[in-house]
Amino acid sequence: MLLELNQNYIDIENKSNSEILNFLLCYPDSSNTVFKQRLQELKNHDIQYIELSGPTILYGNNILGKGTRGLVVKAYSNNHAYALKIRRLDSPRLNLINEVKIQSFVNSFGIGPKIITYSKNFILMELIQGKVLSELYDMDSLNMDFIVYTIRSLLYQCYLLDLHGIDHGELSDLRKHVIINHRVNIIDFDSASYNRKTSNLTSCVQYLFIGGPNSHLLSKLFDIDLDKILLLLKKYKSNKDYLTYVHILKLLNMN
Repeated sequence: MLLELNQNYIDIENKSNSEILNFLLCYPDSSNTVFKQRLQELKNHDIQYIELSGPTILYGNNILGKGTRGLVVKAYSNNHAYALKIRRLDSPRLNLINEVKIQSFVNSFGIGPKIITYSKNFILMELIQGKVLSELYDMDSLNMDFIVYTIRSLLYQCYLLDLHGIDHGELSDLRKHVIINHRVNIIDFDSASYNRKTSNLTSCVQYLFIGGPNSHLLSKLFDIDLDKILLLLKKYKSNKDYLTYVHILKLLNMN
């Protein structure tokens, strides 16, 4: 198999890869007992390879992402690439089940990476690759139609999350939580909750047009009246109805 010839691909059946596998599966500690348990758990998901690639560098190893509760790596099952979330050994959460429940629920109305399978310490999900928001604002290739499509899609997904009572918890900073390819994808439901007051749409609008790194550019491009938007967001916080959502789109010149 060609993957075996590339040193960035780790065959989980090859015992010579035990050290790097132990590092990834048991991060940030090293435990032979836990490693054996997790390796078997991984095999139960029919994972054959892990690929060391992605924008995050962890002690010289490229991975897809790193958070306070987990790592995300690229993994292969039956020659198909997926994203694999690994629960960190020092995570305050005993398992990933609550995250799975929330992500599966939002999957049901078209949001988030589709979950393939899961267990206590792993979530195997759809691999989503593409651009981050900041790449849309390159003035040499500014595509207003695509920017409008992206923002409308993002705001609609945030409204759906609000409507269903799910607070993502991280949308005050969209840099690591939105990936754009042929569609707009909200990712990483690690901090999501049913139990908090939802603030997805308000957080998203504030990031895009008021306080985010490119908010000045966007508010100028769309000729936004920030005072009116702030008043309407305040109204939306107390009553998340569809008419207020549509009014927000109108004020943002997204209708």
